[in-house]
Amino acid sequence: MEGVAVVMMATTAHATSRCTSSDGAKKKTPSRLEKQAPSNITSNESASSLKSSVFLVLLALQIGIQPELMKWYAKDATNVSLRITVIGILKILVALVPLVWTGEWRCEFSSWSSRVALRTTVLPALIYSVQDYLNQTAVVILDGVTYNVLNQTKIIWTALLVYVMLGQKQSSVQVVALVVLVASAVLIAVGGHSHDGSQAKSSIEDDVLRVTGMGRAAIAAVLSAFAGTIIQKALQKEARNAYMVTLELSAINIACCVWSNVANRITSSSTSHQDEGGAAAASLWTGWTFMTFVTLLVQALGGVLVGFVIKYSGNIKKSFAVVGGLLLTAACESVVNETEFGVAGYIATGLATLSTMLYTKFPPTASAPTPRLRKTEDASASDESTESSSDDEDNPAKRLIPAA
Repeated sequence: MEGVAVVMMATTAHATSRCTSSDGAKKKTPSRLEKQAPSNITSNESASSLKSSVFLVLLALQIGIQPELMKWYAKDATNVSLRITVIGILKILVALVPLVWTGEWRCEFSSWSSRVALRTTVLPALIYSVQDYLNQTAVVILDGVTYNVLNQTKIIWTALLVYVMLGQKQSSVQVVALVVLVASAVLIAVGGHSHDGSQAKSSIEDDVLRVTGMGRAAIAAVLSAFAGTIIQKALQKEARNAYMVTLELSAINIACCVWSNVANRITSSSTSHQDEGGAAAASLWTGWTFMTFVTLLVQALGGVLVGFVIKYSGNIKKSFAVVGGLLLTAACESVVNETEFGVAGYIATGLATLSTMLYTKFPPTASAPTPRLRKTEDASASDESTESSSDDEDNPAKRLIPAA
């Protein structure tokens, strides 16, 4: 999860809330739909196509720019727990908007069960808390290309975990795509940078820092896959509203960060009794600017964008947005940051791009088991969402939106 996972809007499309099913029944007028003029149908298709294109472009921009924004505007905000807390709050706001907009919040909150939440979200939320910390520290250390390529390796671990835990197999082409992705990760790790003659060789400290960042990003990818698979398994038994799960994940994540900050303060106060409260508060927000909040908001919106892309474009087209994001990151690093990756770095980017497209475009022929979802009387909404069976960012196995 990139920050706190947002459950994919595709799940929302399938699992339409029972709070709105009765209203949907009242609004359903098949006779009128059957008599719709062709011009109205054409205009609806054009509007849907426009939405699809807009969300695809926005997702590509978000994936491509996010690592760069973190390096430009969030690197100096050294309190990682505070960054994660702010992202969690923003994700709560993002999840509350559609609940309030559709009027589902009354029924969802009144029918909320702590026992169901404990069964489905607590363990993944704790895992995501660790993953968030690793991602937040890795993204400001690594260049955007290295981070994005390593982040894509979560596809490998998700494929392995859903096979072990859920019995879902991959197609032969997907297996090849996973091998290609492994090759790209090895290339980016071995030869991710190139230094020209005017540059001094990287110091041992820089090399150690880069290896540390790559290790954190790689472990974060494993944790993302593990937590997402746990939630998918839980959703096979419990039909949940996507935004309510997001609220639960974010709340637990914030609680973990607050506890971490309090523990650090207690520890520091016991060793140093001369710290003033004002100085401590100032140090908490050291390095924060308006653009830091904008950067974290962009990250919080990433999951929602994935959901809209899945809803209006499908998982295959989503892969093109992911590919576009990878290429945009490479362009930003090369042109704006003037980073030279060498042949190995560019080949790794190309392999990750190819792997993403192959993995998404050639799913297993046999339909994989999907989570039991809430029934809805609105058949059109169900049909619209049948093509959505993706993972958090680029994997059809999970039901979450990372990040990320």
